[in-house]
Amino acid sequence: MRLRPILAAFLLAGLALSAPGAELYGKPLRGLTPVSIAELHQKAAAHDGKTIQVRGTIRSANGALSLVEGSVSLRVTMADAGVAIPPNASGASATAEGVFRARGTGGGPALEATGLELTR
Repeated sequence: MRLRPILAAFLLAGLALSAPGAELYGKPLRGLTPVSIAELHQKAAAHDGKTIQVRGTIRSANGALSLVEGSVSLRVTMADAGVAIPPNASGASATAEGVFRARGTGGGPALEATGLELTR
């Protein structure tokens, strides 16, 4: 019976980390300190292979998802292929966590996200 309070505590902690009204796709975010997308472009090698958090505005075109911050963008793919971001998410604010790659599939910087919170 001691297991129930422990499970309840983990559930409440996960809910507390989520932004109010946020839609979660993939795994819950761990609350890492965000790295700016501009810094990822400037210092890609320093962040390569590390688990990071980024924030930006979603831009979706031709099936590709990007997070945009000012004039720079970062391609985002979901690590779990079964997780799909809704097609009407463009323009929404998002926070994503995952493994950063200095050279993603398209050759530029990319994030393989394990979790993404969408706020409309």
